Formats: sequence, C-alpha cells, structure tokens
Amino acid sequence: MTTAGEQGRSLGNRAASATLWGGVNMALGRIVQFATTIIVARMIAPEHFGALAVAIVVQTIATNMAELGATASLARGNGDPDKIAPTVFSIALVTSGIMTAAAVLWAPALAAAFDDPAATPVIQVLSLTILLQGVGAVPSTMVWREFLQKPRVVVDICSLMTVLLLVVPMALDGWGAMAFAWSRVGGQLVAMAGYWIITPKRYAPGFDRHAAAEILRLGMPLAMANLVVFVTLNVDYLLVGRMLDPTALGLYLLAFNLAGLPSSVITAVIRATAVPTFGRLFAEGTLGLLAPRFVSGVSYCAFPISALVVALAHPLIVTAYGSPWAPAGIALSTLGVFGATRILVELFADLSVGAGRTGWLFWVQVAWLITLTPALYLGITWWGIAGAGIAHATVACLVVIPLYVKSLTSVLHTTSWQLLRGSLAPFVAATLSGTTAWLVTRGMENTAAALAIGVLLGSALYGLLTLRQGKQLLADVRALLKAKGTVPATTHATSPENAVRP
Repeated sequence: MTTAGEQGRSLGNRAASATLWGGVNMALGRIVQFATTIIVARMIAPEHFGALAVAIVVQTIATNMAELGATASLARGNGDPDKIAPTVFSIALVTSGIMTAAAVLWAPALAAAFDDPAATPVIQVLSLTILLQGVGAVPSTMVWREFLQKPRVVVDICSLMTVLLLVVPMALDGWGAMAFAWSRVGGQLVAMAGYWIITPKRYAPGFDRHAAAEILRLGMPLAMANLVVFVTLNVDYLLVGRMLDPTALGLYLLAFNLAGLPSSVITAVIRATAVPTFGRLFAEGTLGLLAPRFVSGVSYCAFPISALVVALAHPLIVTAYGSPWAPAGIALSTLGVFGATRILVELFADLSVGAGRTGWLFWVQVAWLITLTPALYLGITWWGIAGAGIAHATVACLVVIPLYVKSLTSVLHTTSWQLLRGSLAPFVAATLSGTTAWLVTRGMENTAAALAIGVLLGSALYGLLTLRQGKQLLADVRALLKAKGTVPATTHATSPENAVRP
C-alpha cells in the first residue's frame, strides 16, 4: 500500500524533474525564437510585422477557444484519464475544426477590422495550426499531466528548428509575413506528430455524456476566461492598428514580444508542472501553505529582469534589431513594467485553476477587459505606442492583481499580506537596480556597451540587495530537487495564520 509520504515523494520527484527539464526546454525554445526574430527583423520591414500581428491575434484567440477548456480536466491530474480522455479528444477535434473553418472564411473581415487587408492570407494560413493543435490536444495534455518534460524537450526543439529552417529562406525569398505563417504551420505539424509519439497512452475519439458534462462544467469557464484574457492581451493590437498605422503596429509587436520574453520563459517553466502540481496540492490541503513561497520565488526572478528591460529599452532594441527599429524602444520601456505584473497574473491564474476556481477566473478576466479597453484608448491617444504599455501596467496593478489576491486568499485560507509579502524586497531591490543601470548608461552612444554594462551592474546590485532571499530560494530549490516531500522543506503549520512564509 502506498503511503501519503511515498505519494508526496513521488510527486516531488516528478515535479522537480519536470520543472528542470521544462526550464531547459523553455530556455532553448525562447533562445531559438528570439534568434529567429532578430534574423528576420533585419530582412523585412516593420509593416510586415503588422500583418503578422493581426494574424497572430486571430490565431491565438481561436486556438485558446478551440477545445472549450476541455483539456483542463485532463491536466489537473486528480482524475482517471481513461474515463475522460476520449470525450476530451472528440470535443477538441470538433471545436478546432469549426474554429479553423471560421477563421478561413472570416479572414477578410477580421483583417479589415484591424485596418490591414494584407493580413487576410496570413490569417488563413495560420488558421491551419488551430486544427493541428486540436488533433494533438490530448497527447500534449497527457505529456503535461504526467510530467514528461524530458522527452518534450526533443519534440519542442524539433518543432522550433523546423520553424527556423523554413522561415529564413522564405524571408530571404521575399515572402514577408507569409514566411512566418507557413513556418509556424510546419512547426506545429512536427510538434503534433511528436506528442503522439511520446504520449504515455493514446486515445481514440469517443463520447460519454456524463463525462462531457463534468468536463465542460470545469472547462467552459476556463475557456471563456481564456477567450477574454487573450482578447484583453490583444485588444491593444486592434487599437494600435486602427488608431495609428501598420508600421506602428509592427514596432509595437516587436516591443511587446521582447518585453514579454522574460515573462513567457518564466511562466512557461511554471506551467510545465503548475496546474497538475497545484491541483494535487490543493487536494492534499497544502496549497494555501505553499502559495506564498511560489509568489516569492517568481517575484525574485521576474522583477529584476523587467526592471532592466525598462532601464535599457533603447540599447536593447537597437543592439538586437538594428537602428530602423529604434522607435520601438519607447514602447518597450513601458511594456517592461507590464512584463513583471503579467508573470504574477499568470501564476495567480494557475493557482486558481489548481484550486478549481475557474468561475472566478472568468470574471477577473472580464473586469480586466472592461477596464483595459478605455485605458488603452486614452493611452494610445495621448502617448502613442508607449501609452499602450502604460495602460497595461496600470490596469494590471490596480485592478487585476487585487482581484486575484481577493479570490485566492478566500479559497486558500490565507491573507493578502502572507501571499504578497515575499514580493516586497525583490520589488524594491529591482527598482533600485534598474534606476542605477539607467543613470549609468543613459549618456553612452555605443548601445552594445551600454546594454552590457547596464545588465552587469544592475544584476550585481540586485544580487547584493537580495542576497539573503536568494540564498533561501536556492535552499528551497535544492530541497525540492532532493525530493524530501512534495515541495521544499517547510515549517509545520496547523492553520492559515501559521502558513509558511517566504
């Protein structure tokens, strides 16, 4: 008979290994993507990035609605996959097929809504990835559920290399935004095939009415929340495209992607294991005790990166992409602030899913969209593409994070102070480090030298200011990797008031 301690050690081992390999996977993946963008940005004009931005908005929204949140039931890891996976597969196939057809047929109207008719064929090509993701939805979720991040590294790197091998020659041949579109289709095809190969168990489509009801009960609020959040995160593209021009949209896309690079890496590493782990910890009754540690660790990693992105925005853009893209620096300097808040928002969303609070998740996203849209309009009107970043950061800090904290403190039986106190020291240290880096480098003409000096100086100062917390975080990570429990070593607690503090 398996004891609770043995189950805890098993989960700890699997989560630690998956997090390690997930980190390797995401780091390599983002490096390849970043390198690809740098290469192609020097080959095509900013307005081509505008058409690509429109297509990505449509594809992202459709993809995240395609399976109606059905895979969430499979991902949580606390149910029998044999009972629900066939039904999840059927839902994913049908809905992704419908979404693909709709995107192809409505592409001209969608492109017109963004005031960029040139995006029509790009939308139609990228829509093929929606169907491919539907076909691979169950295998990829099973890989996620069972913490199989090590073989997933091979699949994802093969997918990224396919994208790179396709996009560069096509861009050189003058394909413009279509080079990105077709290369993503090729990469998605390789990823789908890879997940089918490495999945621990393969399922055929099937349908169980009772299983479907339970799947959609959990999944529909999550799907609607995903729809709202992706509309929220892409409404800026719509407004920039309509209020400014395709060139401004291309500059903004580049700045947004660069600002989001650190957050995408960190959140992707977290999500490699977050929902299955959080779901199991919630079922055990320990998630509320450990959530402050997760928040503290994420803040420690995220805040200094975002601070340096803000401080070194101009030299970063010019060094990476060249002087034609220099106007994107002003947007990057404001979007960097949003990058840090977005990481916390993503963590809070995963904690909500792990705790089964998907209904509240939806309403948080609705509030986000309702408040962000007018803020973006005013920001873009007053400050152009920089105003979009200001609007994002303001709404995330004043509306979204407080709502998530209210929800989580209720369901996890903790307090706002316990949940957030570990973020205070990293925030202050990151602010001081970023300001110092900006003051030292602002007069330097050599952008590459300014970038290098700013990063080294800011990182060193941050490390000194947070030396004690850094040592504690390192000790926690080592404890997790040794798998002496489900999570890093903690102080025993019998009530939320005695929860482990970071």
